[in-house]
Amino acid sequence: MPTRADYRRHYEDFTADIIKLCTDRAVRRDLQDGRGRPVKECTRMHRYLTVRTTGHGHRRAHYTLASLIALTDPLQELRTRPTPPLPPSNPAEPTAVPSPSDSALRSEPATAPTGLQTAPSGESDTTPAGDASESEQPDPYATAVWRKRPNLGTTLARAVRKARFDEDRTDDLLHVIVHVDDDHLHQHILPSLIDRLLRAGLVPDWPVLLDDLAHRVFDPDDVATRWLDAFYLTLNPPKDRT
Repeated sequence: MPTRADYRRHYEDFTADIIKLCTDRAVRRDLQDGRGRPVKECTRMHRYLTVRTTGHGHRRAHYTLASLIALTDPLQELRTRPTPPLPPSNPAEPTAVPSPSDSALRSEPATAPTGLQTAPSGESDTTPAGDASESEQPDPYATAVWRKRPNLGTTLARAVRKARFDEDRTDDLLHVIVHVDDDHLHQHILPSLIDRLLRAGLVPDWPVLLDDLAHRVFDPDDVATRWLDAFYLTLNPPKDRT
């Protein structure tokens, strides 16, 4: 049986695949066609998503996320990027060329306010973070590490701070988001909200959003609590008492 870490690894790979697919304009149009639609009406998306989602569950969350990623053009940043510096004089020295997935659609920095780094009650992984016997690096898909990445609440708080979203209205919207059913969230709120965030230059952490949308089906209160905690703690981080 897959662990939470296994699901998150898949979410990371799925997101990277969709970003690559979106470098093709025709594919982007097909993926955009599913925005706000239930899976049974996303006939143009099946060609790209059926194989990538079969066996992983949470098909609707996958289709919604793919349609949201398709709102952006991964190549746009490359087209508008300033001319890169000349290559090194030494021909033996390689010049790094970033890929679209490295730069375009890059999610927000993986930072989290104090207090969000503890795994929710009842959630566990089979692979603990920081298992030095396996590696010096902690498992990036373990809950303790994964929860340090920005969730939707974090992104909305940054929209208030960086993009001048009205704080009270954003707070009200977040409360609506955590209380609506999945139908309303997938079909109406997320498409319009993500479009607005992207226009403001704020890219959600796609794999984290996919994980939360999938988990929300089983435990909406847990996801709501983490989104609200992240929103308020990002806006008003606790003072260091040391």
